[in-house]
Amino acid sequence: MGLTLPRVPSYFDGLIEGFRRGHAGRDVHLGYWDDPPPLSTPCSAQEFEDAQARLTDLLIELAALRDQQDVLDVGCGFGGALEAIGQWREMRRTGVNIDPRQLDICRSLPMRDGSLALIEADACALPLQAASFDRAICIEAMFHFRSREAFLHQVARVLRPGGRLAVSDILLRAPGAEAPTPVPDIEAILRSEFGPWPQLWIEPEELISAAARAGLRLERRLDATRATLPSYRVTAPQNEGTFPRRPSAGHLLRWLHANGHLTYLCAAFSKT
Repeated sequence: MGLTLPRVPSYFDGLIEGFRRGHAGRDVHLGYWDDPPPLSTPCSAQEFEDAQARLTDLLIELAALRDQQDVLDVGCGFGGALEAIGQWREMRRTGVNIDPRQLDICRSLPMRDGSLALIEADACALPLQAASFDRAICIEAMFHFRSREAFLHQVARVLRPGGRLAVSDILLRAPGAEAPTPVPDIEAILRSEFGPWPQLWIEPEELISAAARAGLRLERRLDATRATLPSYRVTAPQNEGTFPRRPSAGHLLRWLHANGHLTYLCAAFSKT
């Protein structure tokens, strides 16, 4: 019987095509601005790529890397973090993704010192030995997994004692009557265009509690909600003060983000 993996989010079709045509870089997540500009200001492709690289660097900083460690990137995308981590000497890198197309893109990464392994696997059923990694990273992918808690248990299993996990995650809270579209429609659109997204509505404290149940202690948390908001100038542009009659998932995320219904959480956990 062949391996059955979860569905790849459909929006990656466009991202993969854009990368192959040279229209996008290796980072496939929102950007990070230290001094966030208004949503109404223009944003060049290079500005957005630079902001994406800053978010990658932030997660690497949260991971507290040390030379000659074994580092795991779950949901490794096109290899942006793996490439940045590869700047460390003798760093042994492993990338995991359910999508063979993304892993093929990662295979074009320049090789410096250290090693690189790429594995097609489910993040909630990692085919990796227990206590085999010093560090793990998951950048803006966990909300796609069939269970955040199952993933956290898997990471705790494969981390060595004292190991560290750095994550960023998009956490949504359901809006009330002020929503521009009925909440069931919001759920349907988000899951149709950006799914799988099994658990849409979750508070940061729920995620931190799930990590604790997995044996992962919170070391640092950073609310990057305001710093990532300018990303929608590229990912979901629209005229300021208007809302599309038929919104895309990107426009709905933009509205949720701008109106206090989305938290972009960056956090570091250590294995207890």
